[in-house]
Amino acid sequence: MKLRRLAAVLNTLILRGAGSGVAVLFTVLVSRFADTADAARFFLLFNISVIAAVCYRWGLDEVIIRRVASASASEISALKIQLVGLSHRRVLVWMGGTMIIALIFSQTKISSLLPGFAVTEIFSLIVASALVALSACAARVRQGEGHTNLATFLLNIAIPLSLLLGLLLLKAGGWHLNADSLFFLYASGALFVYLITVFATYGNPISNVFYRTKGKCSVAINSDSRAANKLGGVVFAQQALLWVALVVVPLAYGAQLYKGFVVAQKIATLISLVMLAVNFTLSSRFAILHAEGDWYRLRKIIKISLVAIAGASILASVMVVAFREQIFEFARVEARMDGTLLVLLLSQIFFSSASLFSVVLSMCRDDDFLLLSQGMVSFFGVLLFVCLSFFCEIEVACLAFVLSYFSLSLVLGMRVRHITAS
Repeated sequence: MKLRRLAAVLNTLILRGAGSGVAVLFTVLVSRFADTADAARFFLLFNISVIAAVCYRWGLDEVIIRRVASASASEISALKIQLVGLSHRRVLVWMGGTMIIALIFSQTKISSLLPGFAVTEIFSLIVASALVALSACAARVRQGEGHTNLATFLLNIAIPLSLLLGLLLLKAGGWHLNADSLFFLYASGALFVYLITVFATYGNPISNVFYRTKGKCSVAINSDSRAANKLGGVVFAQQALLWVALVVVPLAYGAQLYKGFVVAQKIATLISLVMLAVNFTLSSRFAILHAEGDWYRLRKIIKISLVAIAGASILASVMVVAFREQIFEFARVEARMDGTLLVLLLSQIFFSSASLFSVVLSMCRDDDFLLLSQGMVSFFGVLLFVCLSFFCEIEVACLAFVLSYFSLSLVLGMRVRHITAS
């Protein structure tokens, strides 16, 4: 790996580390300052919104990276507007579908299935999720152009930082922190990031929605949309186990353990920062080397990246374990979550390697295999976690993460080896 790319990875690592640090600090402060019931309720709403935002863009952000990275300089200007317009149309379709479902569930006889969720709360969640999804797609355009630092800030720092600042202001002003005020902060942050990422750059969103392409460009955009549908399934399968856990844990173990699980999960994700930095910085490079058929250099970068990710993940896990008591005490997590944290840390090590292989296969346009393999592993992982959750301790249930991510890393790693051996 050349020094220039190494410097770019380290730069991205610092920025993503800052974003993850802000996000973890915000989570810990919410756990510390808000009542357990309010904290658990906000975490549930926030996690549902995160899931919805990923579903709304449904793989389009991955397609945007490889599409922009492989485009010629003369195509970039028009291509950016086309992709932003496509993202608005796709997100609007998802918004319409979820709003219809929300209206159905808001009816008197059905609303009892979702106790405690107001109609206004659900619609605010839908709008906030859409704004986050659109901002992410626009930031991916910047990433594909090579503006990695700006894309990292918009994707990973802007919203967590606005949440943290808003939380500190509310606390300094003596406001009572409840689920409603916390989610209002999140929605406001999502709107702010959308305005600076999409509206300020690409103008009137209505014109973006109705922007249409003709001829070859139209065919290419349609192809991008189909590819995004496959990658959306891949992303959904990749995250399904965690998303199911975020919904099942409060049902199976209660609010107190749920708060502890969210804090432990956020801490565990810190060890994957190197993986995120490598994937974020080198994804466009993977796409270029694949397009050029330069398998030797592609294999070399993958090997170096895998060693760096594994070594950094193990080292970070040791550091997290060393300071776990202080973190849990500051967050006022009353339940013992040491075992859960250890299992989640181990699972993140395997998840990091699987994610690297997944990005490589995505940039190599091996979408069909990715969808099939991730879908099958995810299905059995979710089934195992749900079964264990209602009969075993939470530490045992979390072993489903380890088994799933280990299996996935083996399957995807073998596929990468097969493809790059050409």
